[in-house]
Amino acid sequence: MKKIFTLIAVAAMALSANAQTIKWTEVIEAGKVAAETYGSNGFVLTATDTNDKMSVDKNTAYFGDTDAQKSFDYRLKVGGKSTSQNSLSLTIPEAGTLKVYVRTAKSSETDRNVVLKQNDAELINKVIKEDEASDYVTVQIEGVDKKVFPVVSAAVVAGTVAITYPVGALNFYAFELVTATGIQTVKATVLNDAQFNLAGQRVAADSKGLVVKNGKKVVKK
Repeated sequence: MKKIFTLIAVAAMALSANAQTIKWTEVIEAGKVAAETYGSNGFVLTATDTNDKMSVDKNTAYFGDTDAQKSFDYRLKVGGKSTSQNSLSLTIPEAGTLKVYVRTAKSSETDRNVVLKQNDAELINKVIKEDEASDYVTVQIEGVDKKVFPVVSAAVVAGTVAITYPVGALNFYAFELVTATGIQTVKATVLNDAQFNLAGQRVAADSKGLVVKNGKKVVKK
């Protein structure tokens, strides 16, 4: 029976993901939010608040869907609709997906929206409302029914994303940037000088008789 021996180099490519999150871990009084920027590694949130309306308070909310949820324990309250004196902007270090965890500041309102713009292009303009069951899902978490709100997301590139809320105040719980960190390539070693017997077993370099080397039969004396 004829046997064919082929040595193949296998390349495996894996795309890994990296996520950076901006969130709050303590209360910040009104008038002090804009005194700092938030974030790291080039992913930074800047607040414009010349009227001292923004603040951070403790409030837990869940975001996601029925399969996966994230919770945050603090929220940024913008204190009113966006103007030249009240707005947010994000510095984006590299292309990826921007996720915004946001709720309306007044659940009875049905027209408050969040607008994301980059390079003069509108990325998303989404109404944030909580008055209907379709605007959230109920998930049992640790034996308790919890409202889980959807995540606003958009594809972004490196640069600045302007965040406005032209109709009314919103509450922002977190901002997340998910990027691809790069392609990792792994190659199997190609055994060009290895030799095998007819059963396909690797044999020593000084073996005698009929062997297979570099895909060819060789008689070694």
